[in-house]
Amino acid sequence: MVPPREAGSGSLRVRRDADGTRLLRFAQALSLSALCLWIVMLWVPVFASPEDSSEAPHPPRIIVTALGGPPFDLDEARVSNVMVALGVLTCAAAAFLLSVRARPDSKPCPDVFAQPWSDVVARLWSDVVARLWSVGTLFLSLCAFLVLAELWANPPTIMWDAVDDKGLPVFGTVVAQPAPGAGLWLLGCACLLAAGVCGLLGDVRRRRGVPGDGTALHQGTAPVHYSNSRITPWPRGNRTHRWAQRLPWVALACWVLMIWVPIFDSGDHGDDRLTVTSLGRVPFDLADLAPEVILPWAVVLACAATAKRFATFAHWPPLSVAVGVGLFIQQATMVIDLPRERVTSTDAAGEKFSALIVGYPSAGHYLWTIGCLALVAAGICGLLSDRRRIDRQMQRQAQRPPEEIIRRRQRKLQQWARWLPFVAVAMWIATIFIPVVDSFNDDGPRIRLTSLGDWTFDDGGEVLPPFIFLWALMVAIAALGLGFASDLWWNVTAVLIAALIVFILVGIVLSPPVTLWDGQLPDGTPTGGMEVGRPSFGFGLWLIGAASLAAAGVCGFAAKAQRPRHTVEGA
Repeated sequence: MVPPREAGSGSLRVRRDADGTRLLRFAQALSLSALCLWIVMLWVPVFASPEDSSEAPHPPRIIVTALGGPPFDLDEARVSNVMVALGVLTCAAAAFLLSVRARPDSKPCPDVFAQPWSDVVARLWSDVVARLWSVGTLFLSLCAFLVLAELWANPPTIMWDAVDDKGLPVFGTVVAQPAPGAGLWLLGCACLLAAGVCGLLGDVRRRRGVPGDGTALHQGTAPVHYSNSRITPWPRGNRTHRWAQRLPWVALACWVLMIWVPIFDSGDHGDDRLTVTSLGRVPFDLADLAPEVILPWAVVLACAATAKRFATFAHWPPLSVAVGVGLFIQQATMVIDLPRERVTSTDAAGEKFSALIVGYPSAGHYLWTIGCLALVAAGICGLLSDRRRIDRQMQRQAQRPPEEIIRRRQRKLQQWARWLPFVAVAMWIATIFIPVVDSFNDDGPRIRLTSLGDWTFDDGGEVLPPFIFLWALMVAIAALGLGFASDLWWNVTAVLIAALIVFILVGIVLSPPVTLWDGQLPDGTPTGGMEVGRPSFGFGLWLIGAASLAAAGVCGFAAKAQRPRHTVEGA
């Protein structure tokens, strides 16, 4: 028999290792560290323009802190920065809920209504709040990083003019640059990411280490629910089923946030500013409720409303995937055809002039992308969940051996992994003729980028080395997939190349190619202008190619992860 002292120390060691308390405390400390960093960034600028020490007149200085403007100047606060700051504050405040646990002396009772409400609420918190908090923290870290990336790609700029002491006009452009606060912002994102990961791991350990009454932890035996973690009852307890039910609500939350976070924004134009949200142009008008505004709201609401009972609808998962892909296509269409509005104003001399205001992609595009990905992921989870239910029914009825089903599925997944990269190669061949970026100008110089760079069949041009390197990667990954599609390194490489393509496309949207030109007409009139390259039809083909590579890698991972499942005892 184990001595009392040794048993006590062993029980304490098991408690420290199994219930995830240390990881949850790390998550709390990291979230509080992120809050402290954001408080420091109320004074320390994230972006700032260099201070001019020359003689007057001094140009205006740009200072961007954690709230988006100068320190404690709410008039110039940015909506995205304020939302991230509020999210960090909420995350740090809710981190204390991770320590809420059920009482050790409370035992489960068959009659829920016979238990004290304090025990029921405590057990509910211990089962739900850690996972929700961790997922929310991970999502917040991603949003904070995207806000910083958007500031980095499009730094705040001010064009100014003035008159010096001699009466001469002075003008220039002020561009904000990353300041010490940018490093603090990145460190805060890392703290939030680590806090979310620690929260998820701590929650998993607590669920495995502490069943309902706490006896398995002290006796050193694993709870029955986790003795075979691959076998869970249907439909309750199925993780993919729960993801399919909850992910559409993430898309709905993104659409609600896009009521305030603009999808397109023309910048600072005073009263003539052009802003487009998920409800149309600002200010809101019922006349703006066109089909391209109502349809996304309708399909997102329908997916969120029917997700709870999606098992009743046989084709709900494919419809969810189709809705996500359709919204992606609509987003690409909106980026290609940017919203424009012509305004007429009067200057100080009383002369009228006309100007064309263009709305450029803003922070709402990230929310739109996250919502589309959530719908696609919900459909995939629904398909996996439905296939898992069919497998269980066939195992219980013993219609055919489960190993045969799994081998057949592995062969199908491996075939998809081998042939999907050739879809990406076909998209690259098509974009030799179809431009990825086009300025759509017929009167002057025209910007066109294909999969070979500046080279086109009608105008010639230069073949750029980065595009040749991308071609080599595409052909190599497709050729190697015929023999190595089931290997882990090939799957990881395919997903990384897809991520690289998406990164290039995002860079094109955020920083489009620009060309300034001037010339002279036959009658001697000077002419000129600025050409800006915008995504063309080939942009969507590149997205399809990236999705094909990512799907090939996922199919390879899924084929490798297929394992025979044991039949549920007593079924």
